[in-house]
Amino acid sequence: MTKTGWLALVAAAVLGAPACAGSGQPTHPIQVIIGFAEPTDGPAPATLAALKKTSGARVNFVSSISAHSHAYQLLCATDDPACSKAIAALRADPSIRQLDLDQKKDLR
Repeated sequence: MTKTGWLALVAAAVLGAPACAGSGQPTHPIQVIIGFAEPTDGPAPATLAALKKTSGARVNFVSSISAHSHAYQLLCATDDPACSKAIAALRADPSIRQLDLDQKKDLR
């Protein structure tokens, strides 16, 4: 590749990066606790895929609370930083009985 070709390639990569940053890339995670209607294998790939499909967000398993309840991180797009669209979609899913934000409590 010529020197001009390399410069063009580097310029395209550098100038294109900021455009990608605001185009729906995930933001900071929101942690939620999901209570399923039936016992559910929380970390199973099929469960994670179903949650991702329903919510439109990236979903990471955090921990199991019971056979019905599991904690997850939702990584939503920049146009939905509070994950309100994803949470609304999950709450509308009939396989999900309850969804709460997992918030730390001050026990003082």
